[in-house]
Amino acid sequence: MMEAWAVVVAGGTGTRFGAPKQFAELGGRPLIAWSLAAARRSCAGVVLVLPAGASPDAWDADTVVAGGATRSQSVRAGLAAVPETAEIIAVHDAARPLARPDLWTAVLDAVAAGADAAIPAAAVTDTVKQVAPDGHLVTLDRSRLVAVQTPQAFRAAVLRRVHLAGIDATDDASLVEAAGGRVVLVDGPLDNLKVTSRLDLVVAAALVSSVQS
Repeated sequence: MMEAWAVVVAGGTGTRFGAPKQFAELGGRPLIAWSLAAARRSCAGVVLVLPAGASPDAWDADTVVAGGATRSQSVRAGLAAVPETAEIIAVHDAARPLARPDLWTAVLDAVAAGADAAIPAAAVTDTVKQVAPDGHLVTLDRSRLVAVQTPQAFRAAVLRRVHLAGIDATDDASLVEAAGGRVVLVDGPLDNLKVTSRLDLVVAAALVSSVQS
């Protein structure tokens, strides 16, 4: 069985949320705790990336490191703390607290089966329009669009290599795509929401309450 580690990224400032959202409470514990627990169930080890200056205490992680000014910089800080024995590395946003164990298994298994990367993706249900600089609108074919989630799993050597250039990206799979790697999709459940706004937190709390009741 291939050794898998997780990097849980929680280094953001929460500009749109109005505070560092990774510390917001959901069901009696911080979002970070939910994401760490999911990673712990599925991986041999976990690295947590926190904002610079945040207390590293009381988190269930093997290593806690300070993040950088961008998401990619934070991922690279986490990668540096993952041991070389890791063959698969999963990157997960702490702001997605409801990722299920079967989703973790799906992305990890896809990489173990030979993919360079495996990412969860959900079908886009809204009509999506592209806005040109002059305001001209183009309606995109939503049947060819997906919304990408985390956790994303990677062959460790591939993920380390694509980050060597120091390029920033909104997700790590785009770096693998640009390098010509094989990225496969797994079904991303709609309830694997990302907490970006206060309303997202309300929805997440409702989902947690429905499961617990």
